[in-house]
Parts: sequence; structure tokens; C-alpha cells
Amino acid sequence: MIGLIENRRTLRILELFSRIFNFYRKHFELFWKVMIPLILLSFLIDFVVLNGFYRYFPNTSWVVGTSEGFSVTTVFESMQNWTFTFTFSSFITIFLWFAMCPLALTTFHRCHSINVSVQSVWQRTLRRIGSIFGASFLLLVWFLCIGICFLLLSVFFVLPTNSFPLFLLIGIAFIFVISYFMVRWSLFNQGIIIENLTALQAFRRSSELVRGRWWGFFVRYLLLVWGSGVLTGLIFAFTLIQLSIVEPGFMAIRNELLSEKSIGILLGIEAWLLYSNVLLGIGDINLALSSTPQFWTIGIILVIKTLIFAFLTPLWAILTTHLYLEQTGGEIDNGEILENSMV
Repeated sequence: MIGLIENRRTLRILELFSRIFNFYRKHFELFWKVMIPLILLSFLIDFVVLNGFYRYFPNTSWVVGTSEGFSVTTVFESMQNWTFTFTFSSFITIFLWFAMCPLALTTFHRCHSINVSVQSVWQRTLRRIGSIFGASFLLLVWFLCIGICFLLLSVFFVLPTNSFPLFLLIGIAFIFVISYFMVRWSLFNQGIIIENLTALQAFRRSSELVRGRWWGFFVRYLLLVWGSGVLTGLIFAFTLIQLSIVEPGFMAIRNELLSEKSIGILLGIEAWLLYSNVLLGIGDINLALSSTPQFWTIGIILVIKTLIFAFLTPLWAILTTHLYLEQTGGEIDNGEILENSMV
């Protein structure tokens, strides 16, 4: 009996993602038209910042890998003997974070078979921009507070005893707490853009909708995280291997990618642990370059990274809107909406 219930759950999850991908395929062009302004703006700012690194910051270290594509780090030193480290990869994640509201609104309208234009979606989004920024600020403050609390726990309980098991336990607890609130508040975009709620009201509304289904939401999000991580890792691995053919500086990372370490890409989820100045990581293959790479190689990685993240973002908007509709009386079915959907 238990096996039958588990099989039914698996079938429901597989059917859910099948519906999501069908819906995405059907409205692929519309979703990308909504994101184009943010993608172009991100491209412009990213290339300006990268150009600044090449022109004005000679003392930089470059890392390429299968999770972020690349990152560049520079260290600033002041006359007061303090240092400031700045690491940059891309602003695309931040820009696409703000694309979630217009994408969720687009999904909601198309589920109800309502014709929608890019202009009308962005007009409504801009009218709600205060709540969107307010919610983003509250999230940032809340997660910073959680991070500081766990950092203090490590300082007062781990450092005096130098206990690795205790440090690991605190790290796992931190991941669980962050995951709990991320799932609990995962529908706040729909509350803001669809129900016209304020930031605080949207968080409360999301908590109400998720209550009683936290694990179901978590499993669905985890599957999408895993699939996104595997896809991203494989594309970046292929890109870096191809670049190594014409750029000798990438040969070292190519050797890593062609070794047994490449199995780690299939884990799909990146995790890092820093303990006693030793960095342990899984799910990502990265390597510091011995010299500054040519600008065009980083430009190619940046373009591919932007396209990957832009491809994946609508999937998150469709999934969260689908779950929102389920909890409020509607459900996506082969690109349309069932009869009991919310109008």
C-alpha cells in the first residue's frame, strides 16, 4: 500500500513538470519578450564592470567552474591597513530576481487564457515596484540576521572547542532554516503582483498558502534545483572544454573536467564548507587560472551564463504560480486552467 502511494506521488510530480514544460514551450516567446529589457541591461552593466577589471585592476584572480562559469576577485588596500575584497561574476541573477513578478503575472494571465502584452505586464509591475523592492529588502535583512546568528553560534561554541562535528551540525541547521523560510515565502511574488498586497501582507499570504504542504513544495523545488544545477554544470563543462582548445590557460580545468571528478556535476547542488582555513566542496568543479584570461573568453562564458539563467527563470515563475493556483483553487492543465481556477 505504501509503495502504491509513493508511485502515485511520483506520477503526480512527473505530470506536474510535464505540464510546466509544455506550458513554457507554448509561451516561450512571450516569456523571453518580458525578460529582454532586463537581459540587455544586465549585459550592458556586466561588460562595463568586466572592462573596468581589465583596465583598472591588474591585481586580480580569476576562477572558472561549472557552477558560476567564472568569477574575478580583487583586493583593495587602504592607508589604514585594512583590506576590502570584491568578487564579481554577473548581475544577471539580481536582474532576473526582479523578473519573477512580471513572469508570474504573465503565467497567471495565460493560464486564464487572457491575452497579455509585454507593455501591460511591465506597467503593472512598475506600479508595484515599491512592494517588490520592499519585499526584497526584507528578505535580505532577514537572511542576514539568520547568518549573523549562526556565525555567532560558531564563534561561541565551535571555535573554543574546535569541534568539527558541532561545526557541521550548525552548518546543516543553517541550511535547514534558510530552506524553511525560502519555501514558506516562495509565493510572495504572486501575492504582490496578483493580489496587490504589500510586502508584509505578501509574506503572510505565502505562509498561509504553504502551511500544511511545506514538504510537498520543498520536494518540487529541490527537483528543479537539481535539474537546473545539472544542466548548468554540463553546459559550462562543455563550454570550458571547447575554450581550452584555443586558450591554453583553460587546459588545467579541462583536465579536471575530463577526470573522474566530473561525476560531481551530476549532484546538481553545490555545497561548500570552510573549516580551519580548509575549503571543502561538492557539486562544482572550479579552478583558479594561472594568468588573466583573454577578454573574449570571459565574454563567451558571460553570454552563456546569462542565457542559461534566463532560460531557467520562467520555469521557477511557472512552478510557483502553478502551486499558487493549486492553493487558491486553480491548476495548470496542458497550458490551460481548470474550471475551478481563481479569476
